[in-house]
Amino acid sequence: MIQDRAIWYTNSPNTLVWIANRDHPINGKHSTLSLLKSGNLVFTDAAQFQVWFTNIAATSKQVQLHLQDNGNLVLLESRNISSNVVIWQSFDFPTDTLLPSQAFTKSTGLVSSRSGSNHSSDFCKLFFDSENVLRIMYQGPQVSNVYWLDPWL
Repeated sequence: MIQDRAIWYTNSPNTLVWIANRDHPINGKHSTLSLLKSGNLVFTDAAQFQVWFTNIAATSKQVQLHLQDNGNLVLLESRNISSNVVIWQSFDFPTDTLLPSQAFTKSTGLVSSRSGSNHSSDFCKLFFDSENVLRIMYQGPQVSNVYWLDPWL
């Protein structure tokens, strides 16, 4: 379900799985989500200021937005009659939750939320480091600490 610039997993418990502009939330009232002719997906606030966009460049004028059954919000570009290409997808930008079939890769990471009602980024991060070792890191304003030991220890 898409609600308030976010995708929610609606099976109990309701869980936020992706949010646009996570650390700078916009007022949901009178904000709009638009699919531009350029292929970009854009959120504008009540003052019509662009606060978030996908920053992609479609090569054709035929772009479609789909919320798939697995929870992935996907921009598809039609390259020819029988071929659609994913040019952007929410699964590439997880927040603090992974859905079934969502890949967790070297280029993605999970960052905890401040609280159940404040979904901005907190200080804990789960990620693959430069040696492809899974790490949990606390990176606070004054202290930083890796919680999992190096594999050779």
